[in-house]
Amino acid sequence: MFVDNSGADILLGMLPLARELLRQGTIVIIAANTLPAINDITAAELEQLLPQICAADSVLCKGVSERRLQVVPSGSGLPVIDLSKVSAELAEAAQQADLIILEGMGRSIETNLGARFSCDAVNLGMIKHPEVASVLGGRLYDCVCQFRPAGTP
Repeated sequence: MFVDNSGADILLGMLPLARELLRQGTIVIIAANTLPAINDITAAELEQLLPQICAADSVLCKGVSERRLQVVPSGSGLPVIDLSKVSAELAEAAQQADLIILEGMGRSIETNLGARFSCDAVNLGMIKHPEVASVLGGRLYDCVCQFRPAGTP
């Protein structure tokens, strides 16, 4: 699960999604930027939040304590991601992935909307640039929620 913005995006969006995946018995790897970029959360910042997250939610806390919820640095310091250049730690953690979730305009729409994966993928993001909206045939602030089975662009 590639996360994007700090604040509401992570706390009210991606962590509740991670929680639901954990409830279903899934192992969840949260990939966050290694270095700061705009308002994106970093892996170090997310690690610092884990004690507060554990205090607030028993499902997420159990996931952390059982190592079924892990935070891994992506190797990036950009609001986009080149998946051929992720950290060695993330590459190792992702080897057995059944699903990739890319969140945010940069990671999900601008750089990986047409990427082909060996596992299922979900792209989630809001279009925030008129040029991107035009290319996609949408409007500014339209949302993208796309599921793609393994091997499809």
